[in-house]
Amino acid sequence: MPLLKEFRYHSPATVGEALKLADKSKEPLLLAGGTLVLNYLKRSPRCPSDVIGLKKIKALEGIKDSKEGVSVGAMTTIAELLDSALIKKSFPSLIQACARIATTPIRNMATIGGNCCSRFYWVDLPAVLESLGAKVVVATSRKKQIVSLRDFLSSKPSKKAVVTRILFPRKDLWGCYFRYTKTMDVDIPSLGLAFACRRNNSKCADVRIIVNTTTSLPLELKQTQKLFEARELGRIDPNQVRECLDADAKGTKLDEYRLSCLAADLGNLK
Repeated sequence: MPLLKEFRYHSPATVGEALKLADKSKEPLLLAGGTLVLNYLKRSPRCPSDVIGLKKIKALEGIKDSKEGVSVGAMTTIAELLDSALIKKSFPSLIQACARIATTPIRNMATIGGNCCSRFYWVDLPAVLESLGAKVVVATSRKKQIVSLRDFLSSKPSKKAVVTRILFPRKDLWGCYFRYTKTMDVDIPSLGLAFACRRNNSKCADVRIIVNTTTSLPLELKQTQKLFEARELGRIDPNQVRECLDADAKGTKLDEYRLSCLAADLGNLK
């Protein structure tokens, strides 16, 4: 088993302290739940000079409700999301995704912020969060900014910035999440599909369909979204679904098998 390389470990109590440590460090690494980073530390040829643990920073915890939406601290664990009555009521697709992530011990450690910041294409939450219109609050020693999840994932990651919260601007969205693995449920997904919309007299409005392909950033299925707009679930021609999926798949790595999976599940939505 690979051994951890030497580094200095820090456990700040505030975001400000964490940012000061990151600014002073030659090669900092921010540690959230640690379920992904620990394997990285064992296998990577490059070793951080300083590992900055975020676990003791209370400002990064908690789920808050407001008129503008729902705010989730970046250090909120997957298990805490699953236990939240507010998240269960407002974002069922997020609950479905969290329930499918790994095992109970991992869900007790893994955090929503760490899942996003890892930038691994096979993690579950980015596709769901993008379908829900989530935004990311990013703090550096000089400024704090709010960016869309898409912009955050597309930008070059900074080693001296802390994601503090995930913002959901809309509440009570209906949605669902489908996850496909090669063998067991706990395996890394080979495909993930996040569907979200508002129900307006049983018809769909503001439809978002995002796919996690494991090979690239989450993919927005724009043609398929248009098909579902102002339509009633369960009354959409499966052949039309497949035609739209084929149009969205051009230039992507969505193969025949993956398209068949997506077409089957989207065609059966009710």
